[in-house]
Amino acid sequence: MSRILRRAFSTFPARAGPSSSSIPSTIFPSAPSVSSTIPQAVRRRRTEHPPSKTASPSPLSDSDLHYANTEKKFPYQLEKDYQSLLSCSEFPNSSGTDAELRATFLKGTAEWRSRIRGYAPRGKGARHDYLLGVMGGQRIPSESESTEDPLAASEGEGEGGGEEVVDPNSQIVGQRIYLPNIQIRLMRNHVKPGEEYDPHVATFRIPPSMTKNDLRSYLLAVYNLKVTFIRTDNYVGEVGRSRTGEVQRKSGSNHTYKRAVVGLDEPFHYPDDMDELYAQGLKNGVGDQLAQARDTWLQDNYSLRISEEMRKRAMFKYYRGTRWRSKTHANMGNTIREIMKRKQEREDKVSEEVKRRWSAVEQESLGGEGQPQAA
Repeated sequence: MSRILRRAFSTFPARAGPSSSSIPSTIFPSAPSVSSTIPQAVRRRRTEHPPSKTASPSPLSDSDLHYANTEKKFPYQLEKDYQSLLSCSEFPNSSGTDAELRATFLKGTAEWRSRIRGYAPRGKGARHDYLLGVMGGQRIPSESESTEDPLAASEGEGEGGGEEVVDPNSQIVGQRIYLPNIQIRLMRNHVKPGEEYDPHVATFRIPPSMTKNDLRSYLLAVYNLKVTFIRTDNYVGEVGRSRTGEVQRKSGSNHTYKRAVVGLDEPFHYPDDMDELYAQGLKNGVGDQLAQARDTWLQDNYSLRISEEMRKRAMFKYYRGTRWRSKTHANMGNTIREIMKRKQEREDKVSEEVKRRWSAVEQESLGGEGQPQAA
């Protein structure tokens, strides 16, 4: 794949946001990260053909739709679904306004769309039942249901009350897979210089054959990690020719893989994220105690500095030998020679400065003795 096509199908790096950003309670925490991970082709299309001020291209992650005084409106299909739900349901225990109902409707829709596919129940009726459970409403019985035997209805109410809303993640459909033969690697998010790290986004490197549903079910089953959104892009490895002229895919770091950018409900920080610990310490009034305690814990348990020093010594030992004779190469002999040379130059400058200052002091003392002192 050419660089132009690869860039067109790639995504922008996650834009940073504070881990405790002020967003509405009805929207998922990683909603600001949705707009920052939009593919470049979609971003370019929205730039060339901008929507109107009242339109919302991404309604589930648009925080403006969760306020009462907003000018934006639901898209046509979402508004149609909302009105269809209101026409067949009632909210006896809810005293909220239409704006609050719309906000909870968006929250339930986002949770329903981020569910794991393959779970029962499915369909529009099951989705409406789940939304009513989130919004605190109930269905209005139809005419056919109201003309049924009232005695049977009263018996049903006495046994268990109304129908319970079924969690979409409670019943699984299909065959479970134990010990999957796949490799998933957690990578650090790509952050531009000058931007902060986004804790509500995680980047994984997965096999090309793995789908979004597979990754979502894997994270939930193995790590109990709930996912809000997933964006994937494929990276095709470079192609070269062998000695015999056969076209083949290059191995190593240029292999083909798929990158998955995952939105998280809770912020995730690496153990060595000292900036976040320092910010939390300043907020709690303890300064850098949290960062120092974490650094001490890392050194005691993992010996990071010792490992780095051992790695440097191993690299010096590797470069040491008869193969490299250049003075500019970083081997042990040249490095020590350069250190001693700079140390000697620094000591010579210090000694010269000391002699100059002593000579200046002697001249001042001699000049003071020759001048008459005031009585």
